[in-house]
Amino acid sequence: MDRKTAANLIKSEYMARRAAARARFEKLLDCDDALAAAEKAVRAAILDGKPDDETARLTAERDRLLAAHGVTADDIDPPPRCKICGDTGYVGGRFCDCVRRRASAETSNSPIPAFTFADCDLSLFDGYDREVIKTAYDKMRIFCEKFPRTKNTNLLLIGRVGTGKTCLASAIANELEARGFSVAFMTAFGFNDACREYHTSFESSRSETLNALLDADLLVIDDLGTESILRNVTLEYLYTVVSERMNARRHTIITTNLTPAALAERYGERTASRLFDDRVCLTVALTGKDLRKR
Repeated sequence: MDRKTAANLIKSEYMARRAAARARFEKLLDCDDALAAAEKAVRAAILDGKPDDETARLTAERDRLLAAHGVTADDIDPPPRCKICGDTGYVGGRFCDCVRRRASAETSNSPIPAFTFADCDLSLFDGYDREVIKTAYDKMRIFCEKFPRTKNTNLLLIGRVGTGKTCLASAIANELEARGFSVAFMTAFGFNDACREYHTSFESSRSETLNALLDADLLVIDDLGTESILRNVTLEYLYTVVSERMNARRHTIITTNLTPAALAERYGERTASRLFDDRVCLTVALTGKDLRKR
């Protein structure tokens, strides 16, 4: 979805919520004479320019009668979801961040695996491995609490097959999505395919694909190293996306079975230097046996 469409959708949804709320309120007024009289008094006070304290008193009385029906003032006049643009989609003539997030979420619709922090079962791990995974989960909970104002924008989860990298990345992604951040969760194959589609397409809408990767508050690339290397696509776009997101201080999580040395050999020193830049990257190594066999 392009940003203009996302902005129009945000505005139309807000208008629809307000219209539906107004219709429910008018129906309620028809059923309650006291509430109708109180609402009429509030409107008259506003139109006549009554003192603020008088208007506030009449409004409080109206709200008291509303509460008897289990209705609040926000139910009859829903506030915009975005406090920055007021659900108009624009701030100072430019697209609001809520538009960017909406466009990204609508375009990148890969489902996040259904795993949360609460699903972590430490009894599956032995001895030292249990301490490693507990420390990792504790760090990532703090990461989520501070998001997006974290020291590190890149997060690299490294470990052998079955050590829980995807589960930990999913827990982070689900936690942040539940808090309202836009998340693009993709396998390395899916990421590679999206870049190939952008690279080979001549459609006017091709930019939506790349924007979804660049604009998401959090991008997760799972199992990097399992995808095929496509000429002029894989190496180039991985570097471009990681670099652009770093420059915009947007967060990227990569999980991989490869060692840092193997990543550098496969994707080149230039990309590896971006991934492992200590100024922005936190590397978490997960150890242990293959949990899938337990």
